[in-house]
Amino acid sequence: MHRTRVSRELNPAVAETIEIDVPRRGIGSDLTEAFASRGLSAELVDSDEGCALHVRFAADERERLLDDAIGAIEAYCSERMLPFVVQRANGGAVVRPPAD
Repeated sequence: MHRTRVSRELNPAVAETIEIDVPRRGIGSDLTEAFASRGLSAELVDSDEGCALHVRFAADERERLLDDAIGAIEAYCSERMLPFVVQRANGGAVVRPPAD
């Protein structure tokens, strides 16, 4: 069997930053909070040309993957009205019946 060696380096996309121009500092500040609730990190930058946000992922790729997987499992269980809960455990997740 052929095995492929996988590097443990962070995905280059994790370090990717985008810039979003905003009309004023107050909106940028509010958006920073909104982004945080979605796992994004934003830095408000003022310059002579105006305000901008530098936005990137707040968590590493593994944490984002785990969050998305847990969300999908919870949606699956909810749609089918299955009585399961999802918990983080040992670097992954566990699907189990609720505690009595």
